Amino acid sequence: MEFHTRRRIVKNDNRYDAIVIGGGPAGSTAAALLAMKGRCVVLLEKEKFPRYHIGESLLPYGYFTLQRLGVLERMKASVFTRKYSVQFVGTHGRASLPFYFFQHLKHEAASTWQVLRSEFDLMLLDNAREK
Repeated sequence: MEFHTRRRIVKNDNRYDAIVIGGGPAGSTAAALLAMKGRCVVLLEKEKFPRYHIGESLLPYGYFTLQRLGVLERMKASVFTRKYSVQFVGTHGRASLPFYFFQHLKHEAASTWQVLRSEFDLMLLDNAREK
């Protein structure tokens, strides 16, 4: 098998069940879940982590994925800001009423996190690496 990089061709005779391209939250999650099912996985990422990225607002149902990945306790112990609601502001500056998660979800998952993607993504990537 050959992997093409920007600098050279790397020859590799290993066999993999899956090749995941990208080490962001989706790629790290896919790689970890596949590895947890006993699959041989390689994850390819072009950037050096930690790296800056936008998209730092998690939603309540992400709780269950974090739990499945085995990182929920790390999230609870993290310094990430806890988030209990969301409010939307339109283009003219008009704000919606707050949407409180606990009013729609009677579970611990009704609070979530506002993360720094550089730290969050590295946590998920390290978790995938550990699997």
